[in-house]
Amino acid sequence: MRVGHCAVIEFNSESDAKEEIKKFASSRSTFFSKAEFVVDMETGPTSCLTFLIYSSRDELEAEAELHNEYMESVRPHVKEIFGYSGSLKYLSNQLPVLDHIISGE
Repeated sequence: MRVGHCAVIEFNSESDAKEEIKKFASSRSTFFSKAEFVVDMETGPTSCLTFLIYSSRDELEAEAELHNEYMESVRPHVKEIFGYSGSLKYLSNQLPVLDHIISGE
């Protein structure tokens, strides 16, 4: 069963948010390579919500150490972070490919 993990992050400043969101996009293949789906949504000038989908809880847990390593690397730029994980109960996708968003710009 697919599982999702979401994290809500409040950065220390707008510049921290811009820098770290860009870094997240470029480091996705290193720290979250097992994720089938990754989206990062800016929820304010200093905050974002990140959502990842994995094929199973085992795949999510296999990246736990890398996830923690990534979180430690951004910790100096983060005011607050919290997250949730759970089984996906519903998923609908009608999005066309969004090349202009992929780079994290």
